[in-house]
Amino acid sequence: MKVGGDSSAAAECEAVTPVLHQPIVGAMSPFLKMMQLFLMMTATVLGMLMLLLVTPDIEDSMLRAVRRYNRRIHTDPVLLQTVRETVDGSVDKVEGIPVEPAEATAVLKDQEMLKKAQSGLKLDVHRRTFIPWPNSVDCGHYGVHFVEKKSLPMVALVSFPGSGNTWVRYLMETSSGVFTGSVYTDRQILTRGFYGEVMPPDCGCTSVQKTHGFALAGMVPPTAEQKRAELTLFKGRGVLLLRNPYEAIVSYRNFLYGGHTGFAPYDSFRGPEWETFASRLAEVWRELAATWIVYSRDAMVLHYELLKNEPITHLKNILHFLKFPVDDQRLTCVVSHIDGPFRRPSTQQLMFEIKDPFPEKVHRILDAAIDQVNALLRQKGCQAMPTYLYKFYRRLGNATASPNDLPLAA
Repeated sequence: MKVGGDSSAAAECEAVTPVLHQPIVGAMSPFLKMMQLFLMMTATVLGMLMLLLVTPDIEDSMLRAVRRYNRRIHTDPVLLQTVRETVDGSVDKVEGIPVEPAEATAVLKDQEMLKKAQSGLKLDVHRRTFIPWPNSVDCGHYGVHFVEKKSLPMVALVSFPGSGNTWVRYLMETSSGVFTGSVYTDRQILTRGFYGEVMPPDCGCTSVQKTHGFALAGMVPPTAEQKRAELTLFKGRGVLLLRNPYEAIVSYRNFLYGGHTGFAPYDSFRGPEWETFASRLAEVWRELAATWIVYSRDAMVLHYELLKNEPITHLKNILHFLKFPVDDQRLTCVVSHIDGPFRRPSTQQLMFEIKDPFPEKVHRILDAAIDQVNALLRQKGCQAMPTYLYKFYRRLGNATASPNDLPLAA
């Protein structure tokens, strides 16, 4: 579509416009009024149908835009330098936030704690610290910091989109005192204190690095090598975050329309396009989980629902896996501020309690995918998924496909 036009076209529009605004002489007949109403209703219905038809293209375009931006943010030397300066020691602010004296105090206290624990971790005192609970009397002295560059290995925090990755990062940062990183760059969460968001994932200065692997493209790669590409980049090290795929797919749909805390319209959870969307992503969820379960060499499985029910137990497991010290008082503060900065209201959940958004076909596909991944977890000696906590699972009340009926990651 052209933004501008030539002068002759503009002149023609200007010449026609006054004609369109000339008053109509005489009253409109009832028949013409009915016809006008009919045409307006028809145009509205056609517009809604067109929106349903182009929704997949809108989502695909959003994903392509995200990938293009992230490729640029990590390859454009000028932009990369600008982003790095926001957390580099040469600049005393991130997104316009001035350095506070409380940050220096937090660095000193957390350094002392690390020395007592003999963890070997060294904080980078030349870069920014974030105070997650500045208004708390009991918890305001805790900070989140970078460690010295190249002092930690790359460890993926890998999950299907919508699995609570950002929330888990908040819990990991506040319980460990070390920033997490990402293979993407999300400016929205950067402004809420996730300063590791703009650091290169191989800086060695963040505890884990968020990734959705091939799931962000919304499709399964055609070859085994392509499936394992990012796992190879992380040398098989990672935390695999698993969430009930029913709720993960709903959450991802909401994110595509409304960001971290918004919602997709109710109509986007109905119709053939929604069925295709959910069916396709069920396969992606299964293959991403299977790839990391089968091929990782140093990874732990973290179940979202269990973490939500028993945060201290599972946060301690994460800290032990990362070889970070455990501070029980800090964990108490984490639990008292458990929600974090991004929490979607529960209004939609109440609606879906009344009306199941998943068609029967999608139920069968997702139930089979859950059974299949669960079988893999048991084969590898990992903790099985807590399906007793899974909303919508086995809601049909009949047998699902066998876990062996669908191919696993090759």
